[in-house]
Amino acid sequence: MTNGERDRGRDADRIDVEAPEESLDAALAEDEANALAAAQGKLQSVQKDLEDLKDRHLRKLAEFENHKKRSERERQEYFKIALAGFVHDFLPILDNFERALEHARPEDLASDFGQGIVIIRKQLGELWKRYGLIPIDTSGSFDPNLHEAVATEETDAVSPNTILAELQKGYFLNDRLIRPAFVKVAVRKGDSAPAAATPSGARRDSGG
Repeated sequence: MTNGERDRGRDADRIDVEAPEESLDAALAEDEANALAAAQGKLQSVQKDLEDLKDRHLRKLAEFENHKKRSERERQEYFKIALAGFVHDFLPILDNFERALEHARPEDLASDFGQGIVIIRKQLGELWKRYGLIPIDTSGSFDPNLHEAVATEETDAVSPNTILAELQKGYFLNDRLIRPAFVKVAVRKGDSAPAAATPSGARRDSGG
């Protein structure tokens, strides 16, 4: 065999050896690309599941907050209804307590017992104020939204419709009128009595 033939044979051997290495690299690169594509697909799927889970969580959280707010509103409304019922039952007792104090003699109120009663009266007022029970002002003119004229007096000493006396206290409960004040009102001779009708559900800001 000539030298040229031997050289050609060696070249052929080198080609045959290098060719499988290139095929292996290509196969590895393809496998790596496929694995990367699969990993990216799984990552996108996981991200989508995570977004769906986050969205469901936010919806559940919003539903919970709405339920909590609704429950709180219902609780407060129930409390107001229960409080209004209790106040209506308690007001006659409070009226009698106030009348008893108004008719007490000064020396009785100056005693230790009388001072104790005065303190109880003050504590009751503070307690009811804390729960929203506020007396209606009767120091000015008659307002049919807040007052009920149960008596009149003909006089020229003050302007017509001036409240001369408070015969029974009226009250707001949390800015809603629950009982009008019974009052005596000044009228001119020959004038008709003030309107005594009181709209139900009138609010504190409707007349003063």
